[in-house]
Amino acid sequence: MTRFSLFLTAVCLVAFGMTAGAQNLKIGFVDSQKIFEGLPEAQEVQTQLDAQLGLWQDTLDIMARSFQTDFEAYQAQQGMMSEEAKQTKQQELMRMQQEVTDYRTRKFGQTGDAARLRQSMLQPLQAKVLKAIEEVAKQEKLNFVFDKIEDAAMLLYAEAKFDYTFKVLDYLKRGSR
Repeated sequence: MTRFSLFLTAVCLVAFGMTAGAQNLKIGFVDSQKIFEGLPEAQEVQTQLDAQLGLWQDTLDIMARSFQTDFEAYQAQQGMMSEEAKQTKQQELMRMQQEVTDYRTRKFGQTGDAARLRQSMLQPLQAKVLKAIEEVAKQEKLNFVFDKIEDAAMLLYAEAKFDYTFKVLDYLKRGSR
Protein backbone atom coordinates (compact mmCIF):
# COMPACT_ATOMS: atom_id res chain seq x y z
CA MET A 1 0.00 0.00 0.00
CA THR A 2 1.50 3.35 -0.96
CA ARG A 3 1.48 6.46 1.21
CA PHE A 4 -1.37 7.79 -0.91
CA SER A 5 -3.36 4.58 -0.37
CA LEU A 6 -2.72 4.80 3.36
CA PHE A 7 -3.79 8.44 3.36
CA LEU A 8 -6.91 7.60 1.34
CA THR A 9 -7.74 4.74 3.71
CA ALA A 10 -7.32 7.00 6.72
CA VAL A 11 -9.51 9.70 5.13
CA CYS A 12 -12.20 7.11 4.34
CA LEU A 13 -12.07 5.77 7.89
CA VAL A 14 -12.34 9.25 9.35
CA ALA A 15 -15.19 10.13 6.97
CA PHE A 16 -16.93 6.87 7.85
CA GLY A 17 -16.48 7.65 11.52
CA MET A 18 -18.05 11.07 11.05
CA THR A 19 -21.02 9.62 9.23
CA ALA A 20 -21.51 6.77 11.70
CA GLY A 21 -23.05 8.91 14.39
CA ALA A 22 -19.87 10.75 15.31
CA GLN A 23 -18.35 7.53 16.60
CA ASN A 24 -14.79 7.95 17.82
CA LEU A 25 -12.51 5.78 15.76
CA LYS A 26 -9.17 4.88 17.23
CA ILE A 27 -6.47 3.94 14.75
CA GLY A 28 -3.04 2.70 15.72
CA PHE A 29 0.00 1.28 14.00
CA VAL A 30 2.92 -0.99 14.75
CA ASP A 31 6.28 -1.52 13.13
CA SER A 32 6.40 -5.30 12.75
CA GLN A 33 10.04 -5.11 11.68
CA LYS A 34 10.97 -3.62 15.05
CA ILE A 35 8.76 -6.15 16.85
CA PHE A 36 10.55 -9.06 15.17
CA GLU A 37 13.95 -7.46 15.77
CA GLY A 38 13.14 -7.13 19.48
CA LEU A 39 11.76 -10.64 19.86
CA PRO A 40 14.49 -13.11 20.93
CA GLU A 41 12.56 -16.04 19.40
CA ALA A 42 12.55 -14.29 16.03
CA GLN A 43 16.29 -13.67 16.22
CA GLU A 44 16.86 -17.36 16.97
CA VAL A 45 14.68 -18.41 14.02
CA GLN A 46 16.49 -15.93 11.76
CA THR A 47 19.85 -17.39 12.83
CA GLN A 48 18.63 -20.90 11.98
CA LEU A 49 17.27 -19.71 8.64
CA ASP A 50 20.49 -17.88 7.79
CA ALA A 51 22.51 -21.02 8.59
CA GLN A 52 20.45 -23.23 6.29
CA LEU A 53 20.29 -20.63 3.52
CA GLY A 54 24.05 -20.22 3.81
CA LEU A 55 24.58 -23.94 3.29
CA TRP A 56 22.38 -23.91 0.20
CA GLN A 57 24.13 -20.79 -1.12
CA ASP A 58 27.55 -22.39 -0.56
CA THR A 59 26.46 -25.46 -2.53
CA LEU A 60 25.15 -23.23 -5.31
CA ASP A 61 28.42 -21.26 -5.37
CA ILE A 62 30.46 -24.48 -5.63
CA MET A 63 28.28 -25.71 -8.49
CA ALA A 64 28.54 -22.35 -10.30
CA ARG A 65 32.34 -22.19 -9.86
CA SER A 66 32.70 -25.74 -11.13
CA PHE A 67 30.66 -24.87 -14.20
CA GLN A 68 32.67 -21.68 -14.76
CA THR A 69 36.00 -23.53 -14.43
CA ASP A 70 34.91 -26.24 -16.89
CA PHE A 71 33.55 -23.62 -19.29
CA GLU A 72 36.79 -21.62 -19.24
CA ALA A 73 38.82 -24.81 -19.75
CA TYR A 74 36.60 -25.70 -22.71
CA GLN A 75 37.06 -22.26 -24.26
CA ALA A 76 40.83 -22.54 -23.92
CA GLN A 77 40.97 -26.05 -25.41
CA GLN A 78 38.20 -26.03 -28.00
CA GLY A 79 40.57 -25.14 -30.85
CA MET A 80 42.45 -28.39 -30.30
CA MET A 81 39.36 -30.58 -29.89
CA SER A 82 37.65 -32.74 -32.50
CA GLU A 83 34.05 -31.88 -33.42
CA GLU A 84 32.83 -34.95 -31.57
CA ALA A 85 34.74 -33.97 -28.41
CA LYS A 86 33.42 -30.38 -28.71
CA GLN A 87 29.84 -31.59 -28.94
CA THR A 88 30.29 -33.94 -26.00
CA LYS A 89 31.83 -31.17 -23.87
CA GLN A 90 29.14 -28.66 -24.94
CA GLN A 91 26.42 -31.12 -23.91
CA GLU A 92 28.16 -31.68 -20.59
CA LEU A 93 28.42 -27.91 -20.04
CA MET A 94 24.75 -27.44 -20.91
CA ARG A 95 23.84 -30.19 -18.43
CA MET A 96 25.97 -28.55 -15.72
CA GLN A 97 24.45 -25.16 -16.41
CA GLN A 98 20.96 -26.67 -16.23
CA GLU A 99 21.82 -28.32 -12.90
CA VAL A 100 22.93 -24.95 -11.51
CA THR A 101 19.72 -23.30 -12.73
CA ASP A 102 17.54 -26.13 -11.41
CA TYR A 103 19.25 -26.07 -8.00
CA ARG A 104 18.89 -22.28 -7.76
CA THR A 105 15.18 -22.50 -8.62
CA ARG A 106 14.55 -25.49 -6.33
CA LYS A 107 16.23 -23.80 -3.37
CA PHE A 108 15.72 -20.07 -3.93
CA GLY A 109 12.78 -19.77 -6.35
CA GLN A 110 9.48 -18.18 -5.32
CA THR A 111 8.07 -21.53 -4.21
CA GLY A 112 11.45 -23.10 -3.44
CA ASP A 113 12.78 -24.73 -0.32
CA ALA A 114 13.94 -21.41 1.15
CA ALA A 115 10.49 -19.83 0.83
CA ARG A 116 8.79 -22.90 2.34
CA LEU A 117 11.32 -23.10 5.17
CA ARG A 118 10.97 -19.39 5.94
CA GLN A 119 7.17 -19.74 5.95
CA SER A 120 7.16 -22.82 8.19
CA MET A 121 9.61 -21.31 10.67
CA LEU A 122 8.11 -17.81 10.80
CA GLN A 123 4.41 -18.73 10.71
CA PRO A 124 4.15 -19.60 14.43
CA LEU A 125 5.91 -16.34 15.37
CA GLN A 126 3.69 -14.33 13.03
CA ALA A 127 0.60 -15.90 14.60
CA LYS A 128 1.92 -15.07 18.09
CA VAL A 129 2.63 -11.44 17.09
CA LEU A 130 -0.80 -11.03 15.44
CA LYS A 131 -2.48 -12.42 18.57
CA ALA A 132 -0.53 -9.93 20.70
CA ILE A 133 -1.51 -7.08 18.36
CA GLU A 134 -5.16 -8.11 18.62
CA GLU A 135 -4.97 -8.24 22.44
CA VAL A 136 -3.27 -4.84 22.68
CA ALA A 137 -5.81 -3.39 20.21
CA LYS A 138 -8.66 -4.63 22.40
CA GLN A 139 -7.01 -3.34 25.60
CA GLU A 140 -6.41 0.06 24.02
CA LYS A 141 -9.89 0.05 22.40
CA LEU A 142 -8.43 0.50 18.93
CA ASN A 143 -10.73 -0.03 15.96
CA PHE A 144 -7.92 -0.52 13.43
CA VAL A 145 -4.22 -1.35 13.65
CA PHE A 146 -1.91 -0.95 10.67
CA ASP A 147 1.61 -2.25 10.13
CA LYS A 148 4.04 0.45 9.07
CA ILE A 149 6.33 -1.29 6.58
CA GLU A 150 8.81 1.27 5.26
CA ASP A 151 6.69 3.41 2.89
CA ALA A 152 3.64 1.16 2.98
CA ALA A 153 1.00 0.05 5.42
CA MET A 154 -1.02 -3.10 5.88
CA LEU A 155 -4.11 -3.63 7.99
CA LEU A 156 -3.37 -6.12 10.79
CA TYR A 157 -6.47 -5.77 12.94
CA ALA A 158 -9.95 -4.38 12.44
CA GLU A 159 -13.09 -4.72 14.48
CA ALA A 160 -15.47 -7.10 12.74
CA LYS A 161 -18.27 -4.51 12.77
CA PHE A 162 -16.32 -2.53 10.16
CA ASP A 163 -16.15 -5.43 7.67
CA TYR A 164 -18.38 -4.68 4.70
CA THR A 165 -17.13 -7.52 2.50
CA PHE A 166 -20.46 -9.32 2.28
CA LYS A 167 -22.42 -6.12 1.69
CA VAL A 168 -20.14 -5.30 -1.24
CA LEU A 169 -20.51 -8.85 -2.60
CA ASP A 170 -24.28 -8.63 -2.23
CA TYR A 171 -24.31 -5.27 -4.00
CA LEU A 172 -22.20 -6.66 -6.85
CA LYS A 173 -24.37 -9.78 -7.19
CA ARG A 174 -27.59 -7.74 -7.28
CA GLY A 175 -26.06 -5.26 -9.67
CA SER A 176 -25.86 -1.53 -9.25
CA ARG A 177 -29.61 -0.85 -9.68
